[in-house]
Amino acid sequence: MNIKIISEDDYGAEFLKNVIAQLKTKKLIGNVTVKGSKPMRPLCNFKLDRILKSFDTSCDKIIIMLDSDGPEKTENRRTNIERHVPDDLETPVEIILTEYEIEEWICISKNLKWKNSKPSEKLKIEFGYVKSSLPKYANELDFDKLQKNCKSFKAFLNALMPFRR
Repeated sequence: MNIKIISEDDYGAEFLKNVIAQLKTKKLIGNVTVKGSKPMRPLCNFKLDRILKSFDTSCDKIIIMLDSDGPEKTENRRTNIERHVPDDLETPVEIILTEYEIEEWICISKNLKWKNSKPSEKLKIEFGYVKSSLPKYANELDFDKLQKNCKSFKAFLNALMPFRR
């Protein structure tokens, strides 16, 4: 299955490509190839319409992966993204929102709690984390913990399964 990824930034796209490589190595997914990726800033703009149109029919699935910055914002963010998905798009689109930010996958894997802060802040305090190092953290994910404890990771894993629309 060939997919294209739209994420909030370049580091997120590289991180997700690395996660897919790890999932393939551990045989948790089949033959998935990332044919392209594109950062999308800010969260909701008409550039998304153009990106989706340019990706249409060039892959089997498009995955949009974005942060919610808090569980209370998830549905509003989903609605904002969905209104930019053209009705005539032929390629299936999966929208996946993390509760806070993609760094929560790393925190969950490392048993770190981020109460009263963002996951990236917790990683910064514990490990001196900087955003540019995000892609290398794909090697440190605990897929068992994530499958049990992370809704966005489970959604991502499901999106990588063939013939799911």
